[in-house]
Amino acid sequence: MSKCYSSAYSFATIILLGLHCAIIVPMIPDLCAVILAGGRSRRMGFNKALLRIAGRPLIQVVLECVRPLTDEILVSSDDQSAYEFLGLPIVPDIFKDQGPLAGLHAAMLLSSRSLFSLLACDMPNLHEPLLRHLALSVEGFDAVIPRTTDGGNHPLCAVYRKTCFPAIERNLRKGVNGVTAIFTESHLRVHWLDVTAAGFSDLDLANINSPVDLESFRIRRHAPEKIDD
Repeated sequence: MSKCYSSAYSFATIILLGLHCAIIVPMIPDLCAVILAGGRSRRMGFNKALLRIAGRPLIQVVLECVRPLTDEILVSSDDQSAYEFLGLPIVPDIFKDQGPLAGLHAAMLLSSRSLFSLLACDMPNLHEPLLRHLALSVEGFDAVIPRTTDGGNHPLCAVYRKTCFPAIERNLRKGVNGVTAIFTESHLRVHWLDVTAAGFSDLDLANINSPVDLESFRIRRHAPEKIDD
């Protein structure tokens, strides 16, 4: 199967019995994707966003998963030069050293979109169907955040409405940087989405934060392709 993308749709061309059949998958209206690449990667020891897997930087793996959903993709980082190769807008934080919440805040200020898919840059198992399901599941809520079977919440692979912005800015001004903390004292409605009940795997949300995580990923994948440091 080969894929190509336009500004309005993603196209998957399937060859069956010698015939070409185009499946048109629409983008999600009013969605902006924000890829978080501002972390210091202390546990990894080098910039994990640029870790090469099968010849591609890890951040590009995430980018390719979300590209079919939206034509507005931002990279949250203060390092302009590191990600110029992606050809995407690089958005620096306004609230410095306050983590992913500050990245979401800066993106919401810049973009006129009403939905934001917030994505960590270090998820090698991520795929488009999961991201699409999250975006479609936000209907009637201010945010949809996936939850794995161990009870863990994954706010860095989630969708937020711009209605969250006042709570985000208020918390950042108070120095409260946890993403899910914006829901503790507000009227915001959150859909805590059970990943496995929705037909996906906990491993879809796995991160590579350390050399141990990288080795675990290699073992699980049993992939013949090379993973370059």
